[in-house]
Amino acid sequence: MKKQITLLASVLALNAVLVPMQASAKFDITVSIDEADVSLTKLQDSDYEVPIFIRLTQNVNLNAVEFGIDVDKRCRFSVVTRSSYADLYGEPVSMDMSCASIPGSENYAWLTWASTSVYYYETSNILLLLVKIPENAQAGDVYTIRYLTESPSDASKTHVWYNFGTNTNYAESGSVLWNDGKIAITSAEDTTEPATEPEPDYLLGDANLDGSVDILDAITVNKAILGKEELSALQVKASDLNGNGVPDSTDSLMIMKKIVGLI
Repeated sequence: MKKQITLLASVLALNAVLVPMQASAKFDITVSIDEADVSLTKLQDSDYEVPIFIRLTQNVNLNAVEFGIDVDKRCRFSVVTRSSYADLYGEPVSMDMSCASIPGSENYAWLTWASTSVYYYETSNILLLLVKIPENAQAGDVYTIRYLTESPSDASKTHVWYNFGTNTNYAESGSVLWNDGKIAITSAEDTTEPATEPEPDYLLGDANLDGSVDILDAITVNKAILGKEELSALQVKASDLNGNGVPDSTDSLMIMKKIVGLI
């Protein structure tokens, strides 16, 4: 599984775009769920599993965190925290959050973290979702990952971003900003070789490419030998009667013989 995740992570361009979800003028906490564009080819190579980080991109000191995620109903997913996977791709999962799946659904989870120590990192990946895309996915499909402020199964559970030192719940004060994530499926990558232009026809010995072999061609080769004229790649091929790759005096002589019918 790690090999498949690493393969996909190496080609994905995961772009976190913050979209304001609240009207507060000041945001002390900002949370970003990855947005990923994945081609059908890479999706198949990764066994239809896409890694999506939930990132804490701005942060005051925290002692407690609680929120939910809602993954597109067509998908399945698992949550990776620090205790289950300490270090991914050189980017550690920072918070050792606990995850409670919502009863009766594979598409919700409620996440909590609390510690006597203060969490002070300003930028970090706080957990990872491994989202399993359905195998009938088509180009143009979009699968959403939503941030939840309330638990779908327990209305008393609301999101918490808390600092015990100041007794501040930033969620209650309206100073938490987040974006919802998504996985967009693009068309299969084109692995065909680009078409090459066919090489123009030429007559062997026709150094000036005028359509006939005559004394002017021998003169053209002699000028090229003396450095007085530069030949194009096609002229070089037309001039190279002896097949050594360059126009030389032997080619000039062979052109003269061809003119008088000796070759």
